[in-house]
Amino acid sequence: MVGFSTFTNAPRPLPGAHMHAALLLPLLLSLLSLGLPARAFGADAPSLAFPEKIQGLHKPIEPTMPIYKPRKGSALRGRVDGGFRGGVEGEPVLHVLAPADHVGETLKKSPALYWYLSQPTTLPVEFTLENSQQPKPLLVTELKSPACSGIQMIRLSDLNQVLEEEIQYRWHISLIVDAESRSKDIHAMGFIELVPFTQAIFEGRTGCKDTMDVFCLYVTAGLWYDAVQVISDLIMAYPKDRVLRLMRASLLEQVGLNDVAEWDRMQNGTPCPPARAEMDAPLPQLANGKVKP
Repeated sequence: MVGFSTFTNAPRPLPGAHMHAALLLPLLLSLLSLGLPARAFGADAPSLAFPEKIQGLHKPIEPTMPIYKPRKGSALRGRVDGGFRGGVEGEPVLHVLAPADHVGETLKKSPALYWYLSQPTTLPVEFTLENSQQPKPLLVTELKSPACSGIQMIRLSDLNQVLEEEIQYRWHISLIVDAESRSKDIHAMGFIELVPFTQAIFEGRTGCKDTMDVFCLYVTAGLWYDAVQVISDLIMAYPKDRVLRLMRASLLEQVGLNDVAEWDRMQNGTPCPPARAEMDAPLPQLANGKVKP
């Protein structure tokens, strides 16, 4: 059985490292205007955009993590972790990257969802999305078995799924051990809710040293899924930047995903090969002190 340490909101100092200041920006800044940083948080804002200038490109900095705080009024429901059936030595451990004791929130109508697999598997993988107000699932589909262990991604936009505001959704990942006996599935589940922009008041934004640091704003505003997607997009673009890994690991520890955080801290190279659609998408590049699409 996989155990977790007690959930804590205490900030965890990160080890010293060098990184480009640009990489601390979540590349969502093209919609900023009129000096109102909150405009970057529109529900349909692209997950990758690019600042025109980078300040202190080669300046070494000591990154610190903001404290993740669930938004006031967040429903008290949490994730279910997989690999707890007991008795099968060496079976995969499965986690969804979701809060442990409350519903994770997003401003995006079709966000990305992330999950973790402790080891490669040839078992069939099933994804299910449910509206908590409806008796039947919105979607049940088989996913390609991951080529390697680690953090995996599902884009709801690729599956033509759009969330409605103020409805709690359940999402499930299942490894099908025996198709004739689904009770043997290794199963993990999380909750997600799309919140209206007018309700997502960024009370913690003044605690962010850089008002253009959207990752910090998402974290302190309690927008879990958006914070995870921002830092994960950056890791996809810059897989060898260790500080980005440390930032995501610290965020994951704040919701009790300690073994996933430990895995993240051990990574220092190219991540698991992405899906074909993601391989075709251009990644941001650094050139002449500017980030270029």
